[in-house]
Order: sequence, then C-alpha cells, then structure tokens
Amino acid sequence: MERMGPFMKSKNTKFLHKLIFLYSTIILVTLFTGVYLYNLSINNVSQEIKNQSHFMLNKAIHDMDAALQRMEILAGQMVENPNIVYLANQMDSDAKDFYLRAYHAMDDLSLYVLPLSTLPINDAYLYLPQTNFFLSSNTFQRSYFFYIQKYTRIHYPEFMALADNRDLYYQFLPINKYKRSAAPAYLYMIPLGNYTLKTVPASLCFEIDDQQLTRIFSEINLNNGGFILVTDQNNAPIFTVNPNEKNLLAISDTALLELTHISGTSESTLNDVDLFITNIHSTFNNWNYTLVQPKDVALYSLRQYRNLFFIIFSGSLLISVFLFFFLSQSNMKRFSQLDAEIETQKPLVKDTYLHKIMEGSISRNEELTYAQDYLDIPHSNQKFAILHIVIYLTQYEFQVNNTVIPCPDTPDYKELMKDMLLDYFNDPPYILGANEREYTLLLRYPQNTSNADATHHIHNQFLAFHTDLIKTSSIWSFAGLGDWNNDLMPTWKSFQQARQAISYTTKKSPIKSYQSIMNKSKGFFYPIELTQQLTNFVTTGNQNQILELFEVIRHENMEVRSLPLHMIQYLLSDIRNTLFKIRFDFRELEEQKKALQRIDALFDQHMSLKLCEDIALHLGALFEKKTSNNDLIQQIQEYIDENFEDPSLCLSKISDVFPISESYFSHLFKEEMGINFSSYLEQKRMERAVTLLKTTTLTIQEIYQHVGYNSSHTFRRVFKKIYGISPNQARKDAF
Repeated sequence: MERMGPFMKSKNTKFLHKLIFLYSTIILVTLFTGVYLYNLSINNVSQEIKNQSHFMLNKAIHDMDAALQRMEILAGQMVENPNIVYLANQMDSDAKDFYLRAYHAMDDLSLYVLPLSTLPINDAYLYLPQTNFFLSSNTFQRSYFFYIQKYTRIHYPEFMALADNRDLYYQFLPINKYKRSAAPAYLYMIPLGNYTLKTVPASLCFEIDDQQLTRIFSEINLNNGGFILVTDQNNAPIFTVNPNEKNLLAISDTALLELTHISGTSESTLNDVDLFITNIHSTFNNWNYTLVQPKDVALYSLRQYRNLFFIIFSGSLLISVFLFFFLSQSNMKRFSQLDAEIETQKPLVKDTYLHKIMEGSISRNEELTYAQDYLDIPHSNQKFAILHIVIYLTQYEFQVNNTVIPCPDTPDYKELMKDMLLDYFNDPPYILGANEREYTLLLRYPQNTSNADATHHIHNQFLAFHTDLIKTSSIWSFAGLGDWNNDLMPTWKSFQQARQAISYTTKKSPIKSYQSIMNKSKGFFYPIELTQQLTNFVTTGNQNQILELFEVIRHENMEVRSLPLHMIQYLLSDIRNTLFKIRFDFRELEEQKKALQRIDALFDQHMSLKLCEDIALHLGALFEKKTSNNDLIQQIQEYIDENFEDPSLCLSKISDVFPISESYFSHLFKEEMGINFSSYLEQKRMERAVTLLKTTTLTIQEIYQHVGYNSSHTFRRVFKKIYGISPNQARKDAF
C-alpha cells in the first residue's frame, strides 16, 4: 500500500488538475457567456430607451406642428377677410375709406384672440409693407409708432429690415435685443399671399414665447447635458431646447450641425462623449428635430451594474472554484434585474400603438395588423368603442349633498385608477393614460352584441366605478362614450366622439354616450386632429379613410349641428386651407402637371363639402398613380388667335366654349403663357391694328371695329399704353 501511495497521489493530483481545469473551463465559458448576454441585455435596454425618446420627440413634434399649422390656418382665414385684403393692397394711406376699413379690420381680428391664446405666442399682428402700417386687434399705427410701444427705440431700422426681408419667412428670428424685458422670444412671419391665389402683400407676424415653446418639449428626458436642436431644410439652426447651456456651448457649430445628418435613432461620439442621437423629420415644414442625450447619463444605473460585474469577473480568475457558485447566482440576479427593466419599457410601446390607433395615424392594414398582434387584440367578430374618462383632482372642486369632497394627496392614485378600471370593466380594456387626469379605454365586445346592450353595460360599469371612486378615494370622474365600430381602423372617430360627449356630462349624469347627446353648438366641428388625419390619409392615398373622414365632417356639421351658412363657409375655408397646403407641398412631376392643374381648377369653383371631398380624392390618387398631360391651353390659344377680332371674346365665352372655369383658366393661362389673358388679347389686336395702319387707308373708326373693339376711346387708350403714341401719330410717322 505504501508503494501504491505515490501512484495514487499522482493519480489524484491529475484528477484534481482535470477537475480544476474542468471547473475553470465551465466558469470561464459561463462568465464569457454571461458577459455576452449582459451586453446584449444592455443593448436591448438602450434600444428601448431610444424608442422611448423617439416616441416622446415625435409626440412633441406633433404638438409643435399642430401649433404652427394653426398659425397657418389663421393666415388662411385672414386672406378671406375683404378688409384685410383691401388694406394690404393699398399703396397710399390717404386712400378713400382706408382708416374706416382699418377700423373694421381691427374689429374682425378680435375674433382671433381666443385661438391665439392656445398657441405658444405673446402677440400677433399684421405688417402692411405698402403703407408701412402694423395692424392688430387693438392697434393700427405706422411702423415707427407701433415699434416704439413694444420695443427699444434704437433698433427700429434693424427690426424693419427683418420685417421687409421675404427670405426670413417661416423662420424663428431671435428678437431679444429689441425687447425691453429679458425674456427670450422669436419672431415668426407668414406671408398671407401663400394662402390664396389673390395678391395680398402682407405678412402675419407672431411673437413666439420661448418658455411656452420649451414647454412643448418638457416631457422629453434631456438628462444632464442633453438638448434639442431644430434646423430647417437647409440645415440652418432655428432654435434649441437646452436647460444646460454650458454643454451646448462646448460643442462647435460645425460639430453640432453634423449631428443633424445622422438619420433615425443611433449613437455617436462627440468630444469623447458617447451620445444617443434621435433625428425626426417633420413633413409639415421640412424641419429636422435632433435630440441629443449623453449615453452615460441615460444608462447610469446599468453601467453601475456592469462595473460591478467586471470586478466580480476579474476576481473569479483567482478564486475560480469559490466563484463558480457565487457568480452564477450574481449573474442570474443581474439578468433578472435587466429583464425587469426591459419589461418596464413595454408599456411605452403599447401606449404608442394605442395612441396611433386612436389618433388615426395608422392608415395601412399591414401596420394595423401588426399593432393588433402586439396588443393581443382579436382580429374578427369584435366591435370597438372608446370610453374617455376625466378625473378631477383639484381640491374643493365639487360637492355632493352639500358636503365638500377634497382631493386625496397620494402619489399612488395612478395605480389606484388602473386597478379600479381593471376591476370594474369585465373584459380587461386597453388603457391609455394621457396624463394624471385623463384615461382612454379601448373597449371591445362580440359583434353579435347589440350596440344598445353594449352601451348600457358600459354605462352600468362606469356608474359603479364612479360611485366606488368617490366613496373610497373622494375622486370625481366623468366619462364620454363614442360610437361602436365593427373595425379597429376607424377607432379615431369613436375617440373624437367620446371627447365631445364628455362635454355634456353633469354631476347627475357623469357619463354620456355620443348617441344620446343633442349637439347644439354654434361652432363647427373640425379639430386640429382631423386636419392631421386628413393630411395623413391624403398623402398615403387611403381613399376609403378619406371618404370616412368626410362622412364624419358631414354628419357632425350638417346633421348633428345643422350649422348656419356663415359657419359652413368658415368650415369649408379651413378644409380648403388644409387641402391647399397639401397641394402646394406636393412635388409635381412633368407627367402629373395637367392633373394638378385640374385639381387647382377645383379650388376656384364654388366651395362645397362635396367639392372638398373630390379635391382630397384627386390629391390622394396622385400619390399612387400618374396622369398624362393634355393640350387644353394650346387649344384655347389657337381659338383666341382665330377669333380675337370678335368683340364678344372674353373670359366667360372661353369658359362656355371649353370645359374650364373663368378663374382657373385665367390662372392657368398665366402659368403656361407667362402673360395674362387680357394682355395677350390686347397684344393680338394691337398687332393687327398696326398692320392695318401701315397697309390700308381705313379710318381709325373702321380699324377699331375691325380688330374687335366697341369704343374708339378704348382702342386709342390701349394703343397709346402699348406703343406710347396715338394711332394718328403712328400713321403720320409711318409707324
């Protein structure tokens, strides 16, 4: 046995070495696998953070575009005002009725005070360059007196240079040095002439409040040192949102603008700092929004875990057997924490899809199918409706039975609300919490359930929820229920209806369904959300949704509200402005030119809802197919050349002979020929008159009748306007 001792010892040593090697190999493989999976999890979390930043930035851009769009809608409404058009076209302030029309225009502008109060602006006024006047709802003054009331006197020439510079339209111009206060602000000018085919030489000027502008982006987490840079289509900076200016100033202008070329959501390094870059292009005005976030700050908690993990990994190389058990548990713990963080990001993605469904920004069936699968919404035999709930948290806002109900001061009321909603609505709803006061529920029922039964059931569920919420938490709630739809695509209609219905709730009736209300509003129904939806449906060529949207507009304004004529005209003007904006944002190709000309002709017809629908359908078709050109103008030109001697030849006769309206023909003729119709007709007649003066002995009275004039006075006036001398002098000088 003693002789066997060394052999056994050697054998045990080899086995021990093998065991240590095996254990070490297992540990190393496990650790390297753990490092790989850990980094993979970090990348996943990073992507979720990027997606969240993209969603929040996109939402802020939507709010920004909506504000700018409302400014353009105001411009479109102003060009329909005859007093404003009159003042803009006057060359002399001494013109007849100039100040009287200005007084009426000021009265008209007072109607826009309420819409302006909802925008991020301090003030708004019209600049009339031809007479050098400024006009608002409370003042009408020459530029100098208007300026010194608002700004410092010394910079007046520089300010007027800005106002007269047409290249600065649709830009945010800093005006801090002109103001008497230190509050930052911008000047944003819109030319009224861009929203009509008429000549309106005036600009609508908005003084943008920097604090209100920054508030639009307040929901975005800029971390410590993050910022938002907004540039135009030429990559020129417009404005920035940056709570820590030192970090922004440390970056050169060239390096800063290079970040705007990075498309989508990505990562970059600048000045040895790792950054998350989110770029979104706004199709509304071709602005680029660039969100820059320091990566280290965004992933601070995750980097703490990673550093701890690497320390443990280094120590495991020295004490491998001991760390075999320790690291396995440690890694599992950390992977669980990472998975939990990833899970916390999923509600943001779900909220994004719910928001898009309710907003109507999903226009293609493929995208809708993907959203339904992600949200686990059944695809068939279901009907859908929106229940919109508003929670009132302001203390002492309501009374019940003469008893004041205070608001609970608890940070857990959001969880309380979601728990109670899930408890009281039997089939778990899809809940979108817009903020702490509003909750939107996407409800579904089997299609074989009647709409009345489903509505009645929802009413009972909400009343039970409402009563329990007051009793247990002293929170008051109101709700509006939209109509039921057999498809998920038109859910945006039910969402709009639910928001309308909630305006009719009372303490005795805390829930209202859309079908139960009798809308007696004197205002027309065309919210900013419908403007965005119409733009989206047209630019994606979704004909069915265009028809659905116009049916909603027709039903709301002509059946539910029965609007008077002047309100219908305002409604049609707003819809026309939306379509007009889409039309002139369209990049036309040569083969689409004639089709666009036919669409332009519709804009000059007598406006009606059916005509607006036709324009929208024609524009939508252009995004999917091309149309061929025609030779209409060439045919009309040949007709004029053959019949210019006819005294009855005029715009109305052209309109009778050819299938084209007078106003659109006049516009189209000028576009194609570079000269308006009346000038072209005069030119043809004068050329003929010169020939007759040179080659015949006809009298002036005979010549003017021969070339198509009914008056010798008119003939002589036109001749002298074109050639600078009278017909008699032309003949005498052998013209």
